[in-house]
Amino acid sequence: MGFPGETDRDFEELCSFAQAAGFDRLGVFSYSDEDSSGSYALAGKVDARTIYNRKRHLMAVQRKIARARNRKLVGSETAVLVSGLSPETDLLWEGRMPTQAPEIDGVTLINDFEGSEPRPGQMRRLRITEAHDYDLVGTLLPGSEGAGGRGGATTPSLVQIAGVL
Repeated sequence: MGFPGETDRDFEELCSFAQAAGFDRLGVFSYSDEDSSGSYALAGKVDARTIYNRKRHLMAVQRKIARARNRKLVGSETAVLVSGLSPETDLLWEGRMPTQAPEIDGVTLINDFEGSEPRPGQMRRLRITEAHDYDLVGTLLPGSEGAGGRGGATTPSLVQIAGVL
């Protein structure tokens, strides 16, 4: 955001494109004028306040898109990798869907579980019960720790698998 020569019209076009594309996720980075880069000598520098305001505006556009997409997931089931207790509170567990990258995307918060208590590294099925801008909340399902109903056999966790390799 804020590359030299970027105009208000360019920015409006970018916002329209982001809205039309409806990205699952979008990261916005501010242009940084480094004297070792080729763009350092370009004319038409965008001032820091404009860059900041554009970045906030584009992220607000994306937040609405993300919230709408997440709301459509409420009631659905998905696989999650259980990470462990949430760093925010011991009342929640944290997990990640296959589409959520650590430290980049939102998280899946687990506020209830049916069946056995979750274990870090375990793959489980989760019913999504709430949606927020970037995070989802859900309940781990009973029997989801089993391997496709094979008489109660448990699916090995990724931690167990890594120990075998």
